[in-house]
Amino acid sequence: MFNFLKPKIVVATHNGSFHADDVFACATLSIWEEKQGKRIKVVRTRDPKIIEEADIVVDVGMVYDPVKNRFDHHQAGGAGSHENGISYASFGLVWKHYGEKITSKEVAEIIEKKMVTPIDAVDNGINITNLDKFGFNEYTMDDVMSTLSGRNSESQIQKEFSYILSFATKIIKSEIKSGEFKVAGKKETEREIEKQNNPEILVLDKYTSWQEAVVSHKNIKLVIYPHRNKKDWSIQVALNDPNDLKSTRARLPESWGGLRDGELAHVSGIKDAGFCTNGGWFATAHSKQGALDMAQKALKMVQ
Repeated sequence: MFNFLKPKIVVATHNGSFHADDVFACATLSIWEEKQGKRIKVVRTRDPKIIEEADIVVDVGMVYDPVKNRFDHHQAGGAGSHENGISYASFGLVWKHYGEKITSKEVAEIIEKKMVTPIDAVDNGINITNLDKFGFNEYTMDDVMSTLSGRNSESQIQKEFSYILSFATKIIKSEIKSGEFKVAGKKETEREIEKQNNPEILVLDKYTSWQEAVVSHKNIKLVIYPHRNKKDWSIQVALNDPNDLKSTRARLPESWGGLRDGELAHVSGIKDAGFCTNGGWFATAHSKQGALDMAQKALKMVQ
C-alpha cells in the first residue's frame, strides 16, 4: 500500500509553558516545510537524546548553530542581537535564517520590525513600551500564551500548543500577505505621486497601501481613494509618521465632525458628502468628485 503522506521533519522545542518566541519560530518552520512539500512534527521535550536526534531544535538545547539547525538563545553569551541591539530569541533566530525563504526580502524586513523583534524583546525581558498614564502595560502576544499554557496539566498544555501553533501559522501567513500588499502599494503610490507632480491632494483610483510612500512627500496633505465598500470614496489626512496618529499634516473642519449624509452635506455644502469622523482625520463621500470637493474645501477652510 502506498504512503502518500508528506515526509515529516521533527522539530524539538521545550515542554511546559510555551511562549510567543517558540510558538512563532515553529510556525515559521511549518510554513517553510510546507513550501518544500513536507510537514513538521513538533516534539515538546527537554530529553537530551530526543533533542539531539531532532532535525531542527528551537528554544532549547543551549546551542545556536544554524548549519545544524539549532536555534536556542539561553546559553551563556546569548545568540547575538538584532540590528537595533535587542537580543535574539528563538523566533528571531529562525526568522533570520528562514524569513527570506518563505517571503521576499522586503516583506521579511517588514515582519522583522513589526512582529519578530518585539516578540524577541519581550522574551528577553526587554521593555519596549512605557506604562501609559493609567499605569497599564500593553497586552502582548506573550500574555496570550501565558493565559493558554499557565496552570494547566502537560496534556492540556500540549492541546493548547497545537491550537496556538495553527493560529500563529495563520498570523504569519496573513502578515506576509499584508507585507506584500504594503510593498506593492508603496511602489504604485510612488508612481502616482510622480505622475500627479507631488500634489497637496493625492488621488488614487485603486485601494492600496499608500502611507509609507506618502511619508517622504511632505507636500501631500490629504489622500483620496476608493472606500472598501466599493461604493464610496475616502478622504484621509496624511501623517508624517504612520505609527503616530498625532503627526497629522492637516485636518478636516471641526464643524464636520460626527456628521453624516444630509446633515454633513448641509454643513459642508458638498451634496455627495457621506461622513466625517470626530477629530477630522477621515471622511467619506458618495462620489469621487464629491471626495475631491470635500478635500479642496477642507484645505481652504483650515489653512
